[in-house]
Amino acid sequence: MGVEYIEGGFKLKFGRRRTQVTTYENMPLQTTQPVKKDKQKEIKRNIPSDYANFNYHNRMKKRRQEIREICWNNFDLPDVVMLTLTFDQKGNVEKNFAQLEDAHGEFKKFIQRVNSHYENFRYLTTFSRQSNGNWHYHVICNFQHSITNAEITNLWKNGITYITYVNTRQKYNSAVQYLTHNLDESADALKGKHGYLCSRSVERDIKLVSWRAEQSDEFEEAFEKVKQEKRTILYETRNTLGVKGTRVNEETGEAFEVHLPDRELTPALEDAGYEKWESIYTHLTSWADFSDKFKPLKPATLRPKKFKRTNLE
Repeated sequence: MGVEYIEGGFKLKFGRRRTQVTTYENMPLQTTQPVKKDKQKEIKRNIPSDYANFNYHNRMKKRRQEIREICWNNFDLPDVVMLTLTFDQKGNVEKNFAQLEDAHGEFKKFIQRVNSHYENFRYLTTFSRQSNGNWHYHVICNFQHSITNAEITNLWKNGITYITYVNTRQKYNSAVQYLTHNLDESADALKGKHGYLCSRSVERDIKLVSWRAEQSDEFEEAFEKVKQEKRTILYETRNTLGVKGTRVNEETGEAFEVHLPDRELTPALEDAGYEKWESIYTHLTSWADFSDKFKPLKPATLRPKKFKRTNLE
């Protein structure tokens, strides 16, 4: 047995602000053949030559994509604020904020305090070390611009805070880029740990594929919408699967397809009727709007007080 292939397929990935389409030809779904142990995979030259660093390089790339995806789906003007939270060792002598576990513990308490005062609060944060070795946090969240730095400092309780009101699209894009840059600064220290923290309620891109039966109805509905809108090809990638040709059973005269994986198309194979066989991935962007698939964005607002205080005179 060899590899199971999909001759042609589609994947839709859409969020609140963008829609992507990927078309597949000869896509290998899964393999039932073990990988040869004596065949070492080629590693790109621009990354470290060992597999641990190669995998971590890809993991960091995926983290950056996830950060952008979460930001685009969960935060939008005018209710976007960027917070910087730092640690002051005064009053916290027993804690070591150079240890990520201690820093995360205080950040968790901060989020709990915010949620006790505000409803509909959403956030995403990345973290890196300061020059003194302590961790600090950069947080993008959905506070309204009426919130003050004094309020944030009172909720944080651990040191100096800074607040940036994101009021233009350029500032918004810069804030998202700064979060990913902050992640990259801590790449070595974050091996084996979460690269970012976010609210449980954040929404992610919706993914639909044409080859899953359980998604067929939803996919067809979305695909019809995509077909009616303008599309632009972004780029195309090709992976060589080997060579493919047709042979005839001498006894029955029946023609059958033959695929030779990991083979180059030599003149002898070409003369025998073989041709180069590739998997082709075409990546497109679409003007189709699926924002109705997501919940309306709401700013974080103060919770009503549960009990009415009695004035004592």
